[in-house]
Amino acid sequence: MPTVLIGADICPIEDNAPYFAKGDAANLFHDLLPEFEQADIVIANLECPLIRESSPILKTGPTFGEPGDRINGIKAAGINVLCLANNHILDHGSAGLKNTIEVCKQAGIDTVGAGENLGAARRILIKQAGNVRIGILAVAEYEFSIATKNSWGANPLDLIDYVRNVQEQRRHFDYLIVLVHGSAEFHVPTPRLQDTCRFLIEMGANAVVVQHPHVVGGYEHHQNGHIIYGQGALLMDEAIYRKLGSFHEGYLVKLVIADDATSRMEIV
Repeated sequence: MPTVLIGADICPIEDNAPYFAKGDAANLFHDLLPEFEQADIVIANLECPLIRESSPILKTGPTFGEPGDRINGIKAAGINVLCLANNHILDHGSAGLKNTIEVCKQAGIDTVGAGENLGAARRILIKQAGNVRIGILAVAEYEFSIATKNSWGANPLDLIDYVRNVQEQRRHFDYLIVLVHGSAEFHVPTPRLQDTCRFLIEMGANAVVVQHPHVVGGYEHHQNGHIIYGQGALLMDEAIYRKLGSFHEGYLVKLVIADDATSRMEIV
């Protein structure tokens, strides 16, 4: 049966940057590599645009941007889908996002959740794994990175658009994974987040995975769907978080999908 492995935030910065540039997956991911190798689809969130030159936008909070060679470590690890729907993907404007997509394409890595306009950002990525067509949709809360009809950016978390999008594309996939980049640094989901994730399941998703909080959250099953309320970070060496114990905890989500689109979930 096809296996999808989902990791959270990757940010190839600070002490880890040289390992990404060299493609040294062993020193980056260590004993996680066998898990990556065994999965048909390996997804992670790229929390940093890959840029040619610095062009930071005016915003609050940290601004990330790293050279394109950082993709080497991601490719070497076997990650083949990168989510770009997050609050940092537009940190260096449209040029940074455009270059990120180009770098990923050259590396043979699919991207989802961001693009040259809202139409491109909202596209559901379809991946064939065994006999199952797996749809991957990525959304982000409204911050500084959101696309419009005429500008580059990330796909916003818009429940009305989500329902329309799933209805329009339903015939193209058998199983739908929704990646939600948002929420606060809490181990327990807010009532609003829980309602939102349950609604995403009710309206067509088979699995909903919340990313962005740098803490580990819980999970639940709702109407035969899986909901993860925060994975922690996958690999993000940000100095301000180093002393926080919760920042050093995280997990992968493994989905094993049958031909009839039923699935079981495992935590790694």
